[in-house]
Amino acid sequence: MRSLVFTTADTDDPFGAWRSALDVLFECVPPRRPESLFFNGNLAVYHFGTFLLCRSRATGGRYRRNQAGLARDDLDHIVVSCLLNGGIALAHPAAKRLRPGDIAILDLSASFAFATTEADALHLILPRWALPASIADQQPASLRVLFRGSAMGIIVRGMLEALAPAVRRLASGETLALSGAIPELLATCLASTVSTPHPGPSRSIGQRLRRHIEENLHRDDLTPYTIARDLGVSRSQLYRQFENVGGVRTYIRRRRLRRSLTALCDPRHPDRRIGEIAYDAGFADEAHFSRLFRQRFGISPREARASVRDGRHPGPSPAGAADSSLSDWLLALISG
Repeated sequence: MRSLVFTTADTDDPFGAWRSALDVLFECVPPRRPESLFFNGNLAVYHFGTFLLCRSRATGGRYRRNQAGLARDDLDHIVVSCLLNGGIALAHPAAKRLRPGDIAILDLSASFAFATTEADALHLILPRWALPASIADQQPASLRVLFRGSAMGIIVRGMLEALAPAVRRLASGETLALSGAIPELLATCLASTVSTPHPGPSRSIGQRLRRHIEENLHRDDLTPYTIARDLGVSRSQLYRQFENVGGVRTYIRRRRLRRSLTALCDPRHPDRRIGEIAYDAGFADEAHFSRLFRQRFGISPREARASVRDGRHPGPSPAGAADSSLSDWLLALISG
């Protein structure tokens, strides 16, 4: 299991170090209380391939995502946070106070603010593309709270609390299986909490493009030209959105390969034909797919399936580099 661990212990400026560690997500401000002089924070992050599982413990602080931050990073992730102990006060856009056991669902593409007091929490961070469009597009610009006594709140909390102690004991095959199953379970829980469909907040060009690509990976005519035509954007707008991940074609290829890897490692369909998986992911030729798969993951699709059955990880992953940062991992979630 790939992991990142950060602590403010033994740092000269504990809150400054904490602020730097979370800069990719939030603008952090020290708590107003004198206790801020004795700030302590710890963060552990585990990479499941399609989502991150995090546990944070911090003395306190104030956190926000504003328009300047949104324009700077264009993060397109959903954060599901379960408060275990302490307090979280959501200040914007709606004032709510979470009790231990409550679940907050935040959209990193929207503005919000909150404050914490001696908070110990679990967080699941996943890219918007990992959720069906019917769910992802309904993530409010505000927030959603699943209260600890609600049926779906109990299920989501139980899922996070079960993952946390198991994370260091999971075999690679189990990790990859969960990387596909957990987003599906989460989507089911979120769908049941939506009583009236609504269009949700207007999406950015980047969000529209990623959703369109995700829903059309199977098409053999998915090219920069057809994407720009279908969404009514210019080629320069399209290329600009993907320049940080190697370009549009590279992004499409990575998403197709990641989808294929997830399907190959799905324990529910161990005998599904590799050619069928390749075709469903948008590859017209199985031999060409196998060559690209080996280039990306270091082994063939057949070897990947066998390694998962044996409890081994199916080849290297760019997101597992020793010098990876939280920012690198968030970007890798989007690009696949």
